[in-house]
Amino acid sequence: GLGKKIVENFWSLKLIRLPQDIFNLNYTEIEKMEGWGKQSILNLKYSINLRKKNISFERFIFALGIRHIGLENAKLISKHLKSSDNFLTLSKLKNFDELLVIDGIGETQINSIKNFFSNQINLKVLNELVKILSIKDSLELKKSGPLKNKNFMLTGKLKNMSRAEA
Repeated sequence: GLGKKIVENFWSLKLIRLPQDIFNLNYTEIEKMEGWGKQSILNLKYSINLRKKNISFERFIFALGIRHIGLENAKLISKHLKSSDNFLTLSKLKNFDELLVIDGIGETQINSIKNFFSNQINLKVLNELVKILSIKDSLELKKSGPLKNKNFMLTGKLKNMSRAEA
């Protein structure tokens, strides 16, 4: 319920200026607007609160909109850093060399991350979002178990992941 046109409308009405504003919308004001009834407001609140309560670390990195960091790169970074706390520490210490060890992350991506963290507004947004959101740490893969060293062939369509991820 929060598509491009609605965001543009909320922007023009100064309801949204920064990403964290989405989680602090004035629903009383929105309800007065044309096309917004009680059910629309409830649906919007529900969707926003759902994201507020539970977002994966990789989705959080991706949603920041860092240039050259798509969902696949965000997954690689989240698996390496493991938590949003480590991501924040990276922004404070500015020790980006540790990202060079990630297979699939190169100078272009690291320079984009450096540029993102050098912008004070980005740092403010990052810190505010971390306070508001419940970010799930990256899951650590088990190195042993009954399926270790087994091969699988996947057929058919996968809804929530790519074939390579599976």
